[in-house]
Amino acid sequence: MRGVAGNLSGAPERTPSGGVWQAARRGWRSRWGMAMLGYLFILPAMALYLTFSAYPLVRGVMIAFSDYRFLIPNHQPFNGINNFVEMWNDRVFWESFRRSLHYTVIYTPLNVGLGLLIALLISKIRHPLESAVYRVIAYLPVVLPIAVALLLWKQLLHPQFGYINYFLREYMGIARPPAWLADPYWVVPTMAVAAVWKHVGQNILLFLIGLYNINTEYYEAAAIDGAGQWRQFTDITLPLLRPTFTIVLVLTAGVLGTAEESLILFGVTQAGPENAGMLVGRYAYEIAFFVGERRWGYAAAINLAMGLVSMMLAAIVFRLARGERME
Repeated sequence: MRGVAGNLSGAPERTPSGGVWQAARRGWRSRWGMAMLGYLFILPAMALYLTFSAYPLVRGVMIAFSDYRFLIPNHQPFNGINNFVEMWNDRVFWESFRRSLHYTVIYTPLNVGLGLLIALLISKIRHPLESAVYRVIAYLPVVLPIAVALLLWKQLLHPQFGYINYFLREYMGIARPPAWLADPYWVVPTMAVAAVWKHVGQNILLFLIGLYNINTEYYEAAAIDGAGQWRQFTDITLPLLRPTFTIVLVLTAGVLGTAEESLILFGVTQAGPENAGMLVGRYAYEIAFFVGERRWGYAAAINLAMGLVSMMLAAIVFRLARGERME
């Protein structure tokens, strides 16, 4: 009766003392608990990232500004920019850097162009199972261990018993085919082609994702207006694939400091005929693990410089892509 009378008189009901604060505290505890649960889920990934990516990166930058020599105990004095000054005057570094630029100039157009071409061909297949089979085949070289892939190419490119030279001699009529890994002129292009075969599957899948996301109504409207296949490709496909091109080119920028191809094809004791396989990544690797006192400081400075160059190339790609979007 008292409650009814209170309501009839218009007096507001009074909340029990501390009820609002208790509800707020429970809500805060609930949100805090959910946040902690989320951090708990990402903790393993963060631990792996900090251990194997963040810490080596920071440590590498610190070593780049020191005269760290691995074979001399406790010898890593700070030397400022002396490593970079030495790099500027290092003839072998500039020769290896020139070969790496040559390698990149061959690798990038082949990797991007071949990836786009194969992706276009697979995207035309309408049967789901058949297209899935071709996607798996295209991606198989990527999952293949790089040592196995390059040793396979080494056997194919053998000057006397390799299948490639056998085909050139017997079916193409070339009496003296190139000695791919024994001729300094052919070493860098051969490594670039082998690397393209190994990595192009990644670009194929990226381009396929972009192609599958293009609305088919655009092509139907263009066909009604009389646009042919080439016009549809240049006016619809290429502009809508611009974000995919950005990703592919940024990923390709890191190839400048590669070393695996040279090390696997020629081993660790030599860099091919006349050092033709001495790319800048291999040069840093040899300084760090084979030459003299194993100068990790100088090798880290070389890798840091190549990383900065790759970042500049990626920034240029992003700048060009943003400028085209703004237009």
